[in-house]
Amino acid sequence: MHIAECVLGVFAFDDGGEEIGSAQFPRDVAQVAGRLASVQMGVPTEEHRGLIAKLMRKKFTEFTVESEELAGQLRRDFKHAKFEALTPNKAGEILRSDLEKFAANEGVENVEKFVHDVNFLLTRDRLRREAAQRDRLVIQAINMLDELDKTANIICGRVREWYSIHFPELDRLVPEHQHYMKFILALGPRDKFTPEAVKAAAELPDELVGKIVAAAQSSLGAPFDQLDIQAIQGGAKEIFALYEERERVSEYIDGLMAQVAPNIRAVVGGSIGARLISLAGGLTNLARMPASTLQILGAEKALFRALRSRARPPKHGVIYQYPDIRGVPKWQRGKVARALAGKLSIAARVDAMSGEFIGEKLAADLRARVADIKSRSREKA
Repeated sequence: MHIAECVLGVFAFDDGGEEIGSAQFPRDVAQVAGRLASVQMGVPTEEHRGLIAKLMRKKFTEFTVESEELAGQLRRDFKHAKFEALTPNKAGEILRSDLEKFAANEGVENVEKFVHDVNFLLTRDRLRREAAQRDRLVIQAINMLDELDKTANIICGRVREWYSIHFPELDRLVPEHQHYMKFILALGPRDKFTPEAVKAAAELPDELVGKIVAAAQSSLGAPFDQLDIQAIQGGAKEIFALYEERERVSEYIDGLMAQVAPNIRAVVGGSIGARLISLAGGLTNLARMPASTLQILGAEKALFRALRSRARPPKHGVIYQYPDIRGVPKWQRGKVARALAGKLSIAARVDAMSGEFIGEKLAADLRARVADIKSRSREKA
């Protein structure tokens, strides 16, 4: 006996292609899509179990279905029958070859539209499940980004200490890591720090260039030979390689967020959105959080410290990186953070549940709300 399912229900055919029995699905698109989705995951429907039980009472004990997972579950449910996975099997070929005839027999009009509507729901559900899986990639990628930053900072600190033996004054004059490493790679020993060479290595104000050149000429550092400089330059090259890798991972995260959480990305950007998903443990967990929890996500230590000491709780966590929170006076930051958290909460729920894109509207509403907050004086607020 060959068994297959379609949008109409579950059908059974014998080796000669004659229909022996069937169990109809409800004529509701959502219910049919739910049943077919469960079949795709290897879970038999009530209609499968009912039809097979009916056939077994007629002494049929050998069946074929079109899914190995489905066959395995049916073997566990029906111990006294044999189930074989065969793709395609005879029942599936018959149903797919003339679905309109079976639809007419069952009184279903416009079966093509019915199939289209069911497939639309199945596709949306599949995309939602894939997005739920891909949010784990976001978590791993943002963790990778943090590790790259941590590693680069550690190596930068070590290289700066090392080179400071030769040119200690440069550490104070150039606090920015990238400029410091550019000087090491492009110039090397301090006797090459001429005004022209310093300007070519990094874009710095003329006043600072003059200070660096003067410090190089009067430095109290120890002399280095070429082998010493080459060793330090090797470390600087590794740092720039880490910076390049960080840029690639950042671009990957932004592209991944466009797939997994486009609404969150539209509201707050890919990097902050990915960090929120990572801290929440996944997109679904983030969607379940109230806006008040999302607002302080990443500031848990400060919150617990405030609770212990009865001090004022934090107004924001990771979302502090959002430019409109950093760029307003302190007395306005709480209001902007609440507005942003509210829009992010909506965006997370839409990304996790429906997949509809409303990010542009949410971002526009947020900009209007932030502009309104900024326009208020402290007395009116």
